[in-house]
Formats: sequence, C-alpha cells, structure tokens
Amino acid sequence: MTFENYGVTISAFGDEKVLQFQPHLVMPTISETQVLIENHIAGLNPVDYKTRLGLGWGAEKFKQHFPAVLGFDFAGIVVQAGRKSGFQVGERVAALSFEGGAYSRYAQVEANLLARLPENVSFEQAGALPTAGITAYQLVQQAQLQPKQTVLISAPVGGVGHLLVQLLAQQGVNIVAICSPNKAKLAHSLGAQAVLDYTNLSVFPDLQADLFIDLVGGEAGVKALRAVKQGGRVICVPTIHVPLLQEAGESRGLIVEKMLAQPNALDLSVLLELVSKQKLQVLIEKIYPIQDIQQAHHDLAKGKTVGKLLLTL
Repeated sequence: MTFENYGVTISAFGDEKVLQFQPHLVMPTISETQVLIENHIAGLNPVDYKTRLGLGWGAEKFKQHFPAVLGFDFAGIVVQAGRKSGFQVGERVAALSFEGGAYSRYAQVEANLLARLPENVSFEQAGALPTAGITAYQLVQQAQLQPKQTVLISAPVGGVGHLLVQLLAQQGVNIVAICSPNKAKLAHSLGAQAVLDYTNLSVFPDLQADLFIDLVGGEAGVKALRAVKQGGRVICVPTIHVPLLQEAGESRGLIVEKMLAQPNALDLSVLLELVSKQKLQVLIEKIYPIQDIQQAHHDLAKGKTVGKLLLTL
C-alpha cells in the first residue's frame, strides 16, 4: 500500500506566514511500539500559535527540528501498527502527543498514547478532545474540590473552559464564570451557577472563592485574585504567568500552582466514553481545511473562540 503525505511545516518562528502548506511530505516510519495514523482531524490549541511565535516549551522542542510539523491533537485511523503496539490496522483512534506532527495527513504516534474511539463518537469530537479535554480532566483531579466549594473560572466557554465547567458541575461544586455578557447564557447552560461580567467590572467582588482556575493569565488573572479567599488556591494554566500571579497573591497568602497536561491514553478514554454517553458536550466553532492554516492560526490567536477550532486533513 502506498501513501501520499502532505501537511504544514514551519522553518522559522514568526507570524502566520511561516506556516506553509506542503503538498509532499516524507512519510513517517514507525517502530514496533508505534502506529502510523491517517490523521483526519487535528485540534488547534493556544500552545500551537505560541510555539509558532517561538514561545514556551514547544518552541524549545521544535527549533532543533526545522522544518517542523506542529500540532499535538490527532484523530484518525491506524494504517500501520508496530508489532508491539497492541493496535490493529483500521482502528479509529485519538491521541495527545507532545512530539507534534498532527498538521500532516500521516503521523507516527506512540501506541501508549492512543485511545480507541467509541462507535458513536466522530473524528471531529475526538479531535477536539486531546489537549483541551485532558487539561480539563487533569485540572479537576488537581483541584480536589469538595461539593459546595466555590470555584472561579476564566474563559469558561473556550476550548478547555467549556469542558472544565461541565466536568466540575458533575462534582457538585459552585461555579462562578468570568465572561462577557454574550457568553453568559452558554456558561450557565454548561453548569455555571453565576457569571461575572468582566467587561463591566472595575473591581472584582470578594466571593471567598476556594479556588480560581485561571485559563487566561496576565493582568486579567491578577484582577480576579480579589475574589479568592485569604489563603485560597489558584491554578494558572498559562504557566508563563505563574510568577506574576504568585507575586500579586503573596500578601494574601494565595497558593498559586501551575498545571501542564500530561499525555494520557487512560484519561482520554474516559473523556471519549463521557462523550459517547452524552455526559460531556464538545462544542466546535469552526473546522478549517488544512490549506487555510494561516487563517486558522489568526483566528486562534484572537482568543475569542467558543469551544474548539479544528483542522480537517
């Protein structure tokens, strides 16, 4: 069987123009513990455009390997399976892999990162889940909240946020969402009990929140700290902003933690099962053809998305 590989590479860090569609890419080869995926859907995540700009751990990893293929979220079909992979050709799978490669039609992935798709879960739903879903799921585990405790969340209807609100709602906690008025109804429908309109708020109220999960960071994160109780906790997902929040929260004894999602087939399988049983809703705002990668990154960097942006390969 012969395959024709194509996708998007970067050969330097910079704006959207460094993303170049390549009609002919080298076909990856696999080891006995890997599979070759015919990738159907790649999820787009903030880490993608930050890496493209040369920021963070992703940039450190890829700068040694130009031209590099970005993208960490895979959903597709196994077309080759290594002898020790435990997978069969034809199986529908999804994965989060920090090795990248999702912006190409064919990609090699370590088999221990792969989760099988339930029959009633689409490639689109599965491709939206790996980074955002695993981040949300592991945030809930890190939070260790008790029923009736109050958690404040920023960006509650974005890629991670809309999944996180649903998962936290299942824990029986009180969720206060920070969002604009046009997103308030959706935040409530996902499980938030209350909404704070940050566009019309000069000073945050003292909500005595037990935990603030900050998906935005920066000055917006600092401003929201006032809503957290003395000695309360903050989990800041954009890790680059953790020192800023630690400094801002020090006088009130706030404990500011960082969080980096760990690729995990088991967690991804749990999420796919929740989607299959209609206990978790995946919101998809737009799906771009891979050739429109520059526009997709432009929209991604605005940070105004409801749910997920995806690429179709």
